[in-house]
Amino acid sequence: MQAIWRNEWIHEYETPWSIFEKLSFANRISRGNIFKFAANSFEKNKNNPKKDERKIDLFSLKSFDETILETIFEVNLVKFTQQSLHSLTIPLHSHRYPVTSWFSKHLRWCSECISYGHHSWLHQFKLLDYCPFHNTKLKETCPKCEMNIPFIFSNRFFGNAFSCKCGFQFADFSNILWENWDTKFKIVDPATLLWLSKTFNFEGIRTLFSPESASLNILSDFHPYVSMKTFTQNNIKILIDDFYYSTQFNKELYNNNVNTFQTVDRYIRKKVLRNHSNCIKQFWQLLKNDGEDFPDICPYAYAYVNWRKTLLKSERFYSSDTRSSVVARSGGRYGYELLTNAITDDIKLLLEEYVLSSKGKHVNKDTLEWIQEQWSYRFSLAFFYDCLNCANDILLYGKKHTDWDKILMSTKANFKIAFKYQEIKGKRDKGINFKMYYENTANTKIPEHRCPNHSLKKKRAISKMKSYLPARIFMDYPKNYELINYVSSYIKKHDY
Repeated sequence: MQAIWRNEWIHEYETPWSIFEKLSFANRISRGNIFKFAANSFEKNKNNPKKDERKIDLFSLKSFDETILETIFEVNLVKFTQQSLHSLTIPLHSHRYPVTSWFSKHLRWCSECISYGHHSWLHQFKLLDYCPFHNTKLKETCPKCEMNIPFIFSNRFFGNAFSCKCGFQFADFSNILWENWDTKFKIVDPATLLWLSKTFNFEGIRTLFSPESASLNILSDFHPYVSMKTFTQNNIKILIDDFYYSTQFNKELYNNNVNTFQTVDRYIRKKVLRNHSNCIKQFWQLLKNDGEDFPDICPYAYAYVNWRKTLLKSERFYSSDTRSSVVARSGGRYGYELLTNAITDDIKLLLEEYVLSSKGKHVNKDTLEWIQEQWSYRFSLAFFYDCLNCANDILLYGKKHTDWDKILMSTKANFKIAFKYQEIKGKRDKGINFKMYYENTANTKIPEHRCPNHSLKKKRAISKMKSYLPARIFMDYPKNYELINYVSSYIKKHDY
């Protein structure tokens, strides 16, 4: 294959994706033809009726012939990619996550970089949310079709070179062609420079974080710790098996989570929404006057009720009891469970990482409760503020505009927390010193939504309204099918 290619078009830490896109554009050749020529013998002989729709891994490049790629690009692209991934993840080798777990499975890019035909592994690195070359927020969805684009070599999700399947162009080289592709960028982000300097070490300090909820910023020396706690050797210890199989210990963790949730819940109701307690009661208990439609919903109450429903994964948004203390305490029967069901798996992965890092030794029980407490408290509060900022739009535009699960995923994507811990080996005192690092990205400014119950008269009127909970109307109006259908329709509209 005689190809137009220049060695200076490949930059340090560049991904195979942009390298292949440049090859496709410069030679007016499709991805299918590139793969047809550069695939290994197994792939070439593979019986696939939709070869142009194959989704090919860009991490290992195992579907390509290594020698052919080296002939085209004048560099061993397979080894170049492996070295890039290895170099970026050296400080992470003590963690048990696979190397690929630290990189996004969908395309993330910097508009400035891509205008020069450049896409870096640093853009895919989950511990970075901003381009380290330009300090601009990385893009993760196509501006035109608003979809995540899988980070793979495929015609199924991409159109022409440097364009989405929907037609959106990441960069337009129709006039300048490849005259800027040899441009080199300088990393300006201090945390990234430290990470890549090979001097990034914790000097006996161990780290605890997940690929989804950490950042180079909070892991670097530039970010101060938010909370610290020391656990002595006298604290209760447990074995690894206790974490997975002890009913009693898992109940203790569950109750710890219940108490944490109640702390957040009380703070929200008594501090943030203290003027909307009647609004919450109205929406939560389906209150209205006889013969009238359900009243307008207060956005603050709407945010609170659906924050609680989504976080706890409750079946319904309405409730017969609005006391915040009424929560189940029967968890821990089947292993690790939490009341805040929506974040159970996230916290469990973190605790498992800590437990398994002990390599068979006993683990301090209080440390697990503290980690769980810090994570669940800060996430629950961050998620509430995100719900609060979106509530009014959801009321106005409905599910087609957005929904609570999307808000939850957005909060998770922006939630950054990590722990550093070190053993204390004094002559008298021995234990573990824990520090928690947290980056608060939530917008905690209370939005100025319009409350339909802003007047004292309307607030007092709520106490005289009647509850139309399903169980009650089936009992009081068993044959009033018009009313039953009306209430069911109202519930369906808001129960998503």
